Amino acid sequence: MLKHLLMMATLLAGAWASAEWVSPHPTETEQQAPAALLPFPAQVQWGKGRTELPAASGWALAGDAVSDPMVRTAWKALVRAAEGKGSGTLRCTLTLDKSLWSGDAIRSAEGYCLSIGSAGIDIRAAAPAGLFYGLQTLRQLAVGGSLPHGRIEDAPAFALRGFMHDCGRNFQSIDSLKRQLDLAAQLKLNTFQWHLTDHPGWRVECRAYPELNDPKHRTRDLQGTYSYKDIRELIDYARKRHIRIIPELDMPGHSAYFKRAFGFDMASEQGQEILEKLLEEFCAEIPAEDCPIVHLGADEVRIPNAKAFVKRMSDKLISLGRRPMQWGGPHDLPVGEDSIAQRWAEGAASAERSLRPESIHCRTVDSSMGYSNLFEPSLLVRRYFFMRPCGVERGDELRLGLIACIWPDTRVDDKSKIERHNGVWPVLCAAAERSWCGAPPDGDALALTLPRYDTAAGRAYSLFEQRLDKLRRTLFRGTDFPFHPEYGVEWTLTQPVPTEQAEAMRQQVLAGTWDKRSGLTRRGACLYLRTRPATANIGVFRETKPGVTVWAQTTIRSPKEGMQPFLIGFDAPARSSRRWSGVAPRGEWSSCGTRIWVNGQELKNPQTYRLAGQGRCVRDTWFAPANENPLDDEEVWWAHEPTLLPLRRGDNTIVVEQPYIGDFQSWEINLVPLFRASESSE
Repeated sequence: MLKHLLMMATLLAGAWASAEWVSPHPTETEQQAPAALLPFPAQVQWGKGRTELPAASGWALAGDAVSDPMVRTAWKALVRAAEGKGSGTLRCTLTLDKSLWSGDAIRSAEGYCLSIGSAGIDIRAAAPAGLFYGLQTLRQLAVGGSLPHGRIEDAPAFALRGFMHDCGRNFQSIDSLKRQLDLAAQLKLNTFQWHLTDHPGWRVECRAYPELNDPKHRTRDLQGTYSYKDIRELIDYARKRHIRIIPELDMPGHSAYFKRAFGFDMASEQGQEILEKLLEEFCAEIPAEDCPIVHLGADEVRIPNAKAFVKRMSDKLISLGRRPMQWGGPHDLPVGEDSIAQRWAEGAASAERSLRPESIHCRTVDSSMGYSNLFEPSLLVRRYFFMRPCGVERGDELRLGLIACIWPDTRVDDKSKIERHNGVWPVLCAAAERSWCGAPPDGDALALTLPRYDTAAGRAYSLFEQRLDKLRRTLFRGTDFPFHPEYGVEWTLTQPVPTEQAEAMRQQVLAGTWDKRSGLTRRGACLYLRTRPATANIGVFRETKPGVTVWAQTTIRSPKEGMQPFLIGFDAPARSSRRWSGVAPRGEWSSCGTRIWVNGQELKNPQTYRLAGQGRCVRDTWFAPANENPLDDEEVWWAHEPTLLPLRRGDNTIVVEQPYIGDFQSWEINLVPLFRASESSE
């Protein structure tokens, strides 16, 4: 919990960026792409022809590694998803060539060359994993009944590309995790960090100490336990999708269940003896070849014997043939010399950029961009898109890559809402793009100030949005995917005005007589003025204190006259501590006094909420009873039904008045058109 606060307090304190951010691949090639490819390949040459997709019986696989479990899994999924209807045979030939990318361990391990022509399909790679990823790209191209001709040469920038899910607080079924692994594999993610223990319970079967699985020691999902059979099954399922599972058994913090079960802490001598036996049992049940890395957690805790504890647990894992991994933040236990560090905070000096490469002295994984349960989906997508993992363009033996983290801290009864409320898949798409493609310069500041469309960075992000929008309707069809393109909305903002002067300023804004030279221009339908302290108070006015109001004006061009759909919201609770301003009262746009005018006419909110006026939480609720109340869709604006606004054909002027009433509020404006609005001219 403290981890979330401290991490965000050390991120994005300023507005540094390189002189010009450029895409790692030519945007012209992306514009010409006949399908939404994600991650986008490093080198592409598009041909002129197309090959019709045959029916399932007409697909033929030949060549090397055709019996490899990974290759078979990818091939079967491709043929099933392609839904071809043509006649004839389409032959795909696989070739293993160990000379490819000789001397480059990362590229040779997972890189591939894919060629599609009238004679069929050829995929070459140095290892079966490369053939697997070539088939994933082929699957993305096989949309619309035919395959475009062309040649792709592609390989990852980082060896480790992953996501973490907390199943200790909110237990998720094996079937649900399998579905997540299926989607992750298609994004070329290769690591799943499985957070198996947390305050509510130890979720791993325990034979030595069955009291750890006793429901009376749990506070949520009382029957939620993964048997060793379950764990082995998921590891095998992941392996066939080229995903390595890193189980996390958090110690000695995040372990209230342990004290409830035994009456003493993990860090005590008795506790450490039990932990050693737990590790022995786990490693006896899960072979080292299936699980070479075990995460010890070791976060957000202070104990007097910190170094000794870390050494003892790390030595135990090493003796069991495993490499330990730990969280590496400022309030965590010291990272052992043989451990992989998972960095989520860098210190105040790093607030305006990704991890500094010169500060990395051991094998490191970057988790510094923020957690999906704290940020809102659009901002976190931007952050991952413009980040530079481990502060470098490409990984090496120390700078391994990134893991994007999902911590649904609050109680979740309907587990299907985790992905909806936390924007999981749009965020993982952005993380997959950046960890596979790399990033020549660091563009962290661009996440808050979206660049002009006529810049290289602006074109790249706009094209990425378009790919996400297509994938939302194809790969993620039927899956919660809370993201819609933002470009096309440009705001003119006033400076913050003290609340007592709001009436006078309102009249000037509505009359168009205020001095716009004193204002600011910002792009993107989601406008972040000042987020909560847990997210480092980042935003356009990050130094501003509550007790002020801002007006934002934009022009939306509608293709027709009538009611047009928007996603509209002005605050949402942190899915960690529930801190926020609450559900809007009846007829209001928010609980903060937000007002909206369209073409000079003030509008009331037409939405009717069951929880109108409820839910305000002015303090963090890490261990308070409020955290046991599951979030409702009404509390999460991107989970709402669209709001219809009356627009005329052509240009429409929209003015939003947004007060800032307290730092429990994420001070923001979200007005996302769900129709094809014309882009603002710049």
